[in-house]
Amino acid sequence: MSGGFTCLGSLSSNYDGKGRTYAVPSSHATLMTIGDVVTETGTADALGNPQADVATASTIVTGVVVGVVPDYSTEQLSDIKISASTAGAVIVNIDPNAEYEVDVENGPLVVADVGLNANLVANAATTSGGLTRSNMTLNATGKATTATLQFRIVRLVTGADGVLGSRAVVRVNKSTNNTGGTGI
Repeated sequence: MSGGFTCLGSLSSNYDGKGRTYAVPSSHATLMTIGDVVTETGTADALGNPQADVATASTIVTGVVVGVVPDYSTEQLSDIKISASTAGAVIVNIDPNAEYEVDVENGPLVVADVGLNANLVANAATTSGGLTRSNMTLNATGKATTATLQFRIVRLVTGADGVLGSRAVVRVNKSTNNTGGTGI
């Protein structure tokens, strides 16, 4: 199972209604798709909708893309990506209690790593044969108790390689949606 961050559910029982639409500016530099981690840019589009772009290691996380708003002008209604330098809109899961399963890079993680924090590796999404997939992973290098790291490691999962810790379940550690957060 690969393809970025896959939402498994939420500790707050149900994450229905936790999807928020964010505009994606035409200035964004990479392919964006479902499973990508995003951050608010601190600006809005002409209609006042907040803008988001692909997150990088150490940036504050807004959430994970769970849908791409279709571009009706191109009639590409099944397209689940926004190409680089193309404006669009994505639906982002902003539930701070959501749990995600993700591949671990520079790992595997070990049992003692559960409860630690780690950053993402913002590998660019790819398209092949008409299919687009997120390639974002969790970085096992630098895992620590440091509160500024993006994700909390909740539990380990055995990956397709048969190794426990080659995948992990994580929660967003710090979010732009936290109550009382400072401006971007």
